Order: sequence, then C-alpha cells, then structure tokens
Amino acid sequence: MIKEKLAKLIDLKSIITLIMSIALVIGFFKGMIPSEQFIPFATMVFMFYFQKKKDNTNGVG
Repeated sequence: MIKEKLAKLIDLKSIITLIMSIALVIGFFKGMIPSEQFIPFATMVFMFYFQKKKDNTNGVG
C-alpha cells in the first residue's frame, strides 16, 4: 500500500508541479518575481495540482 502511494507521488505531473511551486516561492523570496505576478502563477500551479488529484480520485486517468 505504501509502495502504491509512493508510485502515485512520483508521477511526472506531480514532479513538475512541485518544481514549479518551489521555483515560484524561491523567485518570490529573492525578489525576482513581484507579488503581482506571484499570486496568479502560484494559484494556477496549485489549482492544476489539486484539480489533477481530484480527477484521479473520480476514476479518470
């Protein structure tokens, strides 16, 4: 059961979503991304991730 959850976590889309999230947060704290741009980008990334998870629990994918 743990192996199945770990395999689902190591999905390519999940990895890309996590990398994008980390890059956005680092860029924001280093002052490379202004807050006017950070909030919409972060919202898009997180909504994509949670929507994907919701779709998978409904039997899609």
